[in-house]
Amino acid sequence: MESRRIRRVFAPLDAALRAPGSKSMTHRALVAAALADGRSRIIAPLDADDTRRTLAGLAALGARVEATPGAWIVDGCPTVLPGGGVLALGDSGTSLRLLVAVAALGREPTTLDGSPRLRERPIHDLVQALARLGASVHDTNGALPVRAGGTPPRGGALTLRADRTSQFASALLLIGPRLAEGLALTLAPPAVSLPYVELTLGVMSEFGVPVERPAELEFLVRPGRYLPRRYRVEGDHSSASYFLAAPAIAGGRVRVEGLFPDSLQPDARLGQVLGDAGCRVLRGPDWIEVDGTGATLSAFDLDLGPAPDLVPTVAVLAMFADGRSRLLNIGHLRDKESDRLEMIAGNLRRLGCEAQVVGDGLEIVGQRAGLHGGLVTTAGDHRLAMAFAIAGLAIDGVDVDDPACVSKSNPEFWSQLDSLGGKPAGQNW
Repeated sequence: MESRRIRRVFAPLDAALRAPGSKSMTHRALVAAALADGRSRIIAPLDADDTRRTLAGLAALGARVEATPGAWIVDGCPTVLPGGGVLALGDSGTSLRLLVAVAALGREPTTLDGSPRLRERPIHDLVQALARLGASVHDTNGALPVRAGGTPPRGGALTLRADRTSQFASALLLIGPRLAEGLALTLAPPAVSLPYVELTLGVMSEFGVPVERPAELEFLVRPGRYLPRRYRVEGDHSSASYFLAAPAIAGGRVRVEGLFPDSLQPDARLGQVLGDAGCRVLRGPDWIEVDGTGATLSAFDLDLGPAPDLVPTVAVLAMFADGRSRLLNIGHLRDKESDRLEMIAGNLRRLGCEAQVVGDGLEIVGQRAGLHGGLVTTAGDHRLAMAFAIAGLAIDGVDVDDPACVSKSNPEFWSQLDSLGGKPAGQNW
């Protein structure tokens, strides 16, 4: 594989671009549509490797799907999903967790498998939970391959560990309406990434399934049906975070359109982080703009447990902030596409920044002086590639070892990066 050299810029950025569709919302809307009674149209979905895995997986399980320009059409299975066959899910952890639960509803058993890294990611707690609800589901020594389906889960009351990922909870909630006894789900504290569960509840409501909530970590889904609908996917705050952070590092202004400032997406908090660190942040009804001209970034202590996908972006910001920053309660990053905690710290050190993993967090000592180029190693992790590419706007000689991995969540990333403006070295301006 060929690495990519990031072009350092020597003039303020000046750009407006559109965020790709939300990855999290696209996955969830596809599942709700596949379980609905009728045809749904998913408008402006994220068209990327991970969401294509979910789309293909649902088709293999028995939903009829069609990908058209700007919209994906899904004819749901209002009764029993046929199931059967093998789903190859690549590196997509979200596809795996959601589709294991959907496959458990199938008439025939389905085998789910994926890449070597996906085989290392946690699944056993979800398998056990489905089995306790009455499903026929089996993993392989606690990991992939998983075989699910043949005996549908009945439902009932369940307490679930939620200290490693919120996706197990989302998977169970999404199939809740299809369970004969419904689902009474309690999450055992501590519950990580809880805003992603809130996102799941929002999508379920949009498709006609209300979820009762007796307490913060208690959820009641009654038997019912999803309603087909036209659903528009909002812009992805995770993918936008790199571009919003860019002017804080390189100066100038960048506006990202298609973002709702009051979104339920956890990474919508970045605007507040950037404002607190010293940038000027403007918000419109469907856009956010960051002006970093003349900003001196202040160090920060942040609990990013609820927003783990924001960690690579904020860690790169911390490189350029004055002083010691601490990113807290992010131990669950060890179970992402890479051991994201160690990978972030290692890449920061390769670029001349003092950084270390401390317990379940990161400590980063920022200063622009002393930063230098180097090879960013990603282990195929798209979020590392995109975050450290932004660092390369202000540091000479930053190379990303696997630029193609961004196709997992934003295939247009590199062209969007090139559109930010600024001037390369040696260009008259």
